[in-house]
Amino acid sequence: MSNLRRGFKTWCENAAASYRRDLALGRDAALDPLILARHLRIVVWTPEQVPGIKGDVVTHLTVTDADSWDAVTIQSHGVTAIVLNSAPDIGRRNNSLAHELSHIILEHEPAHVFHTPDGHMLMNEYNAVHEEEANCLAGTLLVPREALLQAIRLGLNDSRMASHFGVSPQLLRMRRNVTGVDRQLSYSRG
Repeated sequence: MSNLRRGFKTWCENAAASYRRDLALGRDAALDPLILARHLRIVVWTPEQVPGIKGDVVTHLTVTDADSWDAVTIQSHGVTAIVLNSAPDIGRRNNSLAHELSHIILEHEPAHVFHTPDGHMLMNEYNAVHEEEANCLAGTLLVPREALLQAIRLGLNDSRMASHFGVSPQLLRMRRNVTGVDRQLSYSRG
């Protein structure tokens, strides 16, 4: 069951269109979330770029335990930075960055992180509504409904569309499902 409030998906489509206009992107163009981050004045680092981080920590984050995290947003002294895992493929990195940007755009209260005595990092809470909202906006920023509809009408297969939008095949399938574009096209053909 969806936790999204009524009208939220439409708001996401309108927000995505607005950011595309701000960035002078065509309706069907791929959105590079790094460019959106710069537009929003948000610093994006990979672990290798974080000032003062030790080499063994970088190795742990990018090799040893690379599958356990995607991105984290840090706010300190009036600066917002996102640390983005450099290990996954570009589609997953784009989705992770767009997800973190979505939390910022939506002004979600960040979770507080603490360390256990044995060195593990834990969040104090998990807000399912915030996560669903960030997932929805991230997907919409990367693959707006109208752009997806146009790509399908042009006859692009899922692999080509995922490549064009710079997203994972899973995100593309999710957008096809939640937007209802396939149902819309089947009605117009039938």
